[in-house]
Amino acid sequence: MRIGVLGTTVAADDSGPVTLGGPKQRALLAALALHRGRAVSVDTLADLVWDGAPPPGVSGTLQGYVAGLRRALEPGRTTRGGGTLLVTEQPGYALRVSDSDLDTVAFETAVASAHALVAPVADALCHGRPLPSGSPDAGGLNELYASLEQALALWRGVPFAELGEVAAAAGERARLEELRVLASEDRAAVGILLGLHATVAAELDALTRAHPLRERAWALRALALAASGRQADALAVLREVRDVLDEELGLEPGPELRAVQTAVLRQETSAAVPAPAPATPAPVPAPVPAPAAATVEAEAQAPLPFPSLWPWSLAGRDEELAALTALVDRVVAGAGSSPAFVALTGEPGIGKSRLSIELAQYADSLGVSIAWGRCSQDDGAPALWPWATVLERLGSALPSAADGDDEGAAFRAWESVVQTVLAAAEKRPLLLVLDDLHWADTSSLRVLRLLTEAVAQESPVRLLVVATWREHPVPTGALAEVAEALARKHALRLQLRGISAEAAAQVFAQVAETDPGDTDADTLRQRTEGNPFFLVEYARLAKDGDLAALVAEGRPPAAVHEVLTRRLAHLDEGTQDLLQTASVLGRIFDLGTLAEVARVDDDAALDLLDPAIEAGLVAEDGIDRFRFNHALVRDTVLSGLPQSRRARVHARAAEALTGRAHRETEVARHWLSAGPRYVAQAWPAAQAAARSATAVFAYVEALEMLEHALNAQDEDAASTPADRFGVLNDLADVLRRAGRWMELREVAHEAIEVAEDADDIDLLIRAGAMTSTGALWTPGGGGVDDVIVAALRSALDRLPADDEARRCRVMVSLAGEIYYGASPQEREALAEEAVAMARRLGDPGLLVNILIRAVIAIWRGANARERLDMMTEAAQIARERGDAVGLVSALALRAEAAGELGEVAILDECLVEGRAEADRIRHVYAQLVLDSIEVSWLALRGDFDGVAKRIGEMGEIGQVVTIPGAQESIAGALMMQALWQGGEADVLAALETMPVDGLVNTAPPVLVILCRLGRLDDARAYLSSHREHLDRALGVDTWYSPMAWSMIAEAASHLSDPDLAAAAYERLVGLTGQFACAGTGSAIGPVDMFLAMAAHTAGQDDLTARHADQAVSQCEAWAVPLARDWCVRERERLGV
Repeated sequence: MRIGVLGTTVAADDSGPVTLGGPKQRALLAALALHRGRAVSVDTLADLVWDGAPPPGVSGTLQGYVAGLRRALEPGRTTRGGGTLLVTEQPGYALRVSDSDLDTVAFETAVASAHALVAPVADALCHGRPLPSGSPDAGGLNELYASLEQALALWRGVPFAELGEVAAAAGERARLEELRVLASEDRAAVGILLGLHATVAAELDALTRAHPLRERAWALRALALAASGRQADALAVLREVRDVLDEELGLEPGPELRAVQTAVLRQETSAAVPAPAPATPAPVPAPVPAPAAATVEAEAQAPLPFPSLWPWSLAGRDEELAALTALVDRVVAGAGSSPAFVALTGEPGIGKSRLSIELAQYADSLGVSIAWGRCSQDDGAPALWPWATVLERLGSALPSAADGDDEGAAFRAWESVVQTVLAAAEKRPLLLVLDDLHWADTSSLRVLRLLTEAVAQESPVRLLVVATWREHPVPTGALAEVAEALARKHALRLQLRGISAEAAAQVFAQVAETDPGDTDADTLRQRTEGNPFFLVEYARLAKDGDLAALVAEGRPPAAVHEVLTRRLAHLDEGTQDLLQTASVLGRIFDLGTLAEVARVDDDAALDLLDPAIEAGLVAEDGIDRFRFNHALVRDTVLSGLPQSRRARVHARAAEALTGRAHRETEVARHWLSAGPRYVAQAWPAAQAAARSATAVFAYVEALEMLEHALNAQDEDAASTPADRFGVLNDLADVLRRAGRWMELREVAHEAIEVAEDADDIDLLIRAGAMTSTGALWTPGGGGVDDVIVAALRSALDRLPADDEARRCRVMVSLAGEIYYGASPQEREALAEEAVAMARRLGDPGLLVNILIRAVIAIWRGANARERLDMMTEAAQIARERGDAVGLVSALALRAEAAGELGEVAILDECLVEGRAEADRIRHVYAQLVLDSIEVSWLALRGDFDGVAKRIGEMGEIGQVVTIPGAQESIAGALMMQALWQGGEADVLAALETMPVDGLVNTAPPVLVILCRLGRLDDARAYLSSHREHLDRALGVDTWYSPMAWSMIAEAASHLSDPDLAAAAYERLVGLTGQFACAGTGSAIGPVDMFLAMAAHTAGQDDLTARHADQAVSQCEAWAVPLARDWCVRERERLGV
């Protein structure tokens, strides 16, 4: 007999798992196992089993549990009195099993044995010393790794779970947890030496978050990252642990961490031991029976997360199960196969979950790892709930907002989840089941879509993903995108339909314990349409009554809801009332909450639940956790609760759950459903739930909650302007993170109104900066927002003239907001003073922020050199501070300025470093800006494959973010692609669909393309009708002006218009030696070539030749052959 207490208490003999009985009986076995064979007194056992408060007459009750446990452990014993496993021994009882059959002892023995061998090796690895003589060879390391894997796999949850927080159990639990962490560190050290760097890094990510003061774990994590080529991430980890130690303990990193940092900086982290072939692992006893035949190396696994709860066999699904098991076999075989996907769909109750569990049981018998994520029917489920359970199964956890809060953080979090899954599947075959996706939150669906995209067709991971959802209503939105992504991966699509009459008869007979006969089976199949759940409920109803009478009814139940309603009516009133309360809590509920909300004690609640459990309507889901056996059961129960009573249960549920960790969304949903009486509680709860969702990067869900909060605030007369601003500020923050910049302006307007009503200058400043904070392009979309500008001017007037960060931010925000409505001199004066003040304040973080925003505010061709210098400074400070977002922003803007100046070496350097950093932190705004810069230069160099790739990336980003100027940037990239490939006609057609006075003035490009196409008469007509627009282009000086002026100069040359040419020359002459660019987008050639055209039209031949020669030389120096060839042709056209 093998006993397992590293989780809920289980037992198994050679024939399989042993049914131990109810929670108290399992607690008794756990209490005996805690004492490892020593006799335990009745009083001690009573205290342990009843959590220090045993009821009166406990001795007799305990004897009953002892008798029941003996029957479970030794069902075949024939003698009266004590057994051989649970024996009577003064002063009470003792458990007699060998050390190898108790999982805590087996675990402790395996860890101690491995640690004796690993400790000297790990010490040498973390201190950068050679491995000591006598260290395990490659085969020995493999055996150690497998042994530690098996030992850690014995853990299925919290040890001695049934014993709660009793001191004796808590102490042993802490000791075992310390051993588990030690084993995890030892396994990581061995994994690094075996070359499993990515796997180790993913595992240690979770370990260091759970145990942030374990220096050894941090050191190994940094080594694993560096060894896998992620040196920047390794250094970031070392900076993070330094901060943790300083904040928590006031200590510097120890010798190990300092040695690892030195090794990383010197790039001396590669391990010398080669990765050997897998070796047979050393045996570690498991508390559950091993499969009879496994294709994968034997390894102890926790029980399936959702063990079968059905006392009837799977019937009528032989073909579907055969198709699924064939995929498992293929994934296990691995060789030459790729990851497989399954889409399992059908109506409610058709058997999607049942078939998935049957598949999981088969996979488990082959040694495949199982990870199960079930989407919750309950509105209050936290965002990314299915992935949280998947990661927990894989020994990890969801990333948190501590990993960054910029707009790329969500992508990084989703990628982290995906990489954890792939790392697990690379280590051993993995079946990932994501059940009930029709209830999934948007963020969860996006992670699944990312997983499908991340898996290459020829991938080393052995992975089978099964996704289930209801086929009606037809999937839309994110679920439709998942379905499309799975189709692209050639997923096996199984649409489940009703089972046959023969299969229906088999299921009915097993449930109702009576054979329906062929005629009744056909009738039952027709009435239920072969829906297994409907059929089972019908069978249970027949079992409680008379099958013949049920079949003969004139108006039999025609839907599963009607059958369930009849079955519920058989329960007593108290049980029905309790189930209605439970249905408000959700499909899954815990005893403590249910009892508190129902206003009964725990034991009374258990007594009332027993009939529902016996009827198969509710099932235990762990200790003091229960679930309705199907969503349809919960729906039916809930529908019987009147709306007003339901609202009161929601209110009591919210009160009961308030303050509990990770239940914020649940609390909010309950308050929001409690009715208008509770709006004062509803909006703060919704705001808290939004922050909880934001912490795991579930921005869609956060925005939904914030919308609820605002609506509830509208009904709360007691809420204050500060309350309103708090929600609006959260909303602006989430919109930025989600890349939904276009929606910020409306939020900012309301925030300004609220701040003015509150007469709070700090709120006014924050509101005025909402649209420009974090931006990399000019705000306003080509215009001026009078509301925001007025607010910023008011704030500036009210602030004292002294140096302070608030005044810096207001000045630079105002400079940006008036970009399209004020002179360059006014903008530059504001930005210059803001930068100077930031320098005087001596705050490096503030200075980086002000420098970046100042560069955007003063952006024009004449100050390109100044902007380059400012971004060089900002990048250096950000790099030194570890400010990834500041660094990538500065690098993008530095690249743009370098491009204008023809500083191609700096340009290329910034593009490489900026792209690597933007990709690393998934800063999509910066990725878009960098792509738009690079497109023109790739085209100028003739790399049109690269151009197409970058434009494709821009298009993908444009689909997921709404940034002012994004679509114009993509259009500009397409224009550059076409122009340098002779596609002027296509460009003209596109430009003619755009407004002349949008974000960019399209009159100059339309005019010059008409000229390039030889349509000079049309060009003259266009010049005549759009002269006002061209004069306007010549009259302003913005980021777009260098390209606009250059195009006007070229058009004047084609049209022989000396006045137009002279005006363009006067504008362009200050930019000689630069490249004609439109901000981060289009780069159309050297300014000097356009100056040559203007000079020629004005009759200045000497200037024409000088500018033309300079243009050709510049193109040669800049290595842009297509631009050089164009300049040569234009010089020939001019005759110089």
